Amino acid sequence: MKRLILLRFFAELVSLSLALSLTACGGQSEPSPSEDGSSMAGAFSGGKDNVSEPKDDPDDSEKAESGLDLLRACMAEDDQLAGAVAYLGQREPNNRSSMTDWLLENSGGLVSELPFLLEIPAERILGGESGKLYCIVPRDENTSLAVNHVTWESQGNGVWPVADEVLYREEYAQPVLVFVNYEEWPDEPDTEINLVTNNGLEVKWYPLTDASGCPVVPTGLNYAPMLMDFGNFGAATGIDYPENWEPAGDDWWLPPTDLGLADSTWVCDDWMMDLRYGGCDPEYAGIAELYHRFEDNTELTRVFSGVWRMEDDCLRLELSAGTGTSLSGSFPILISPSGEEMHFQRSRSGEGVPFLSDDMDSIELIRSYG
Repeated sequence: MKRLILLRFFAELVSLSLALSLTACGGQSEPSPSEDGSSMAGAFSGGKDNVSEPKDDPDDSEKAESGLDLLRACMAEDDQLAGAVAYLGQREPNNRSSMTDWLLENSGGLVSELPFLLEIPAERILGGESGKLYCIVPRDENTSLAVNHVTWESQGNGVWPVADEVLYREEYAQPVLVFVNYEEWPDEPDTEINLVTNNGLEVKWYPLTDASGCPVVPTGLNYAPMLMDFGNFGAATGIDYPENWEPAGDDWWLPPTDLGLADSTWVCDDWMMDLRYGGCDPEYAGIAELYHRFEDNTELTRVFSGVWRMEDDCLRLELSAGTGTSLSGSFPILISPSGEEMHFQRSRSGEGVPFLSDDMDSIELIRSYG
């Protein structure tokens, strides 16, 4: 599904690029000095200590609006997308360049294709002045967006994000730029993104990127992404896009959502993990059962049962053996593009599971339909 969305986007991007190349290019007004040039509005606009005046060239605004319309048109192709996200790079605390200059330097290709990034006003630049910068684009003008600052607090059953400040909240939301920083661990972002579409689709996301700088987006039904990553559109446009391009390697393994993982069964060696949907406390997604085939026995025996839910990129398990023995932890998992394989990791605080031996940090499970 993600590949289909990208290919459609690139096809439409070619048309947009060709159409825009036929328009006349007008002049751009110089930014005017601000009386209090030390403000962040000045630092994030045309130049350092300057606030950009509205552009007089109608072609600039028209191109920006067309790019945003195109991005939303691509999202409209998939009912499971609540919005789009791009990771734009890391801005250091001592960087005093204007936001315009910084974006052009760090994401020039993307900005040239989608210039609305330069049109986002200072009041929609959130989270301070430095950190990892993300652009969040709601699915359409009827999608609500809330951006909250969070702190991670220990609550007895793990460390959880707690919202302590509303950075942005609009029922009819527009694109925002969000600086995200991290607390003690790289998987503890200080920002929470909440999107709700007009048809009731809800997505909560704590911004994370993988080792290659791609956002780790939530997935839903059939492991399809619920946020579209548009950060690579400037790097490979439809004009020079390889004819038989397909994603390769492990880049597209993604964490699932509760719905994506519901009513699935996973096996490895003599172990089976069954994740059913519902039938439990509403704070959890469903019932989890762990089975083992003991030596000289052809049948599987249930050894643990309890509840499960997804927490960002982790599978939370609360299991009991009924004899005083319990198993509790949040385990990072990723699902392959085919949906047939699960990469299961030891919890970040060290807990394991019976099918993960002490000398292993991760294991692959295979989906079973038997």
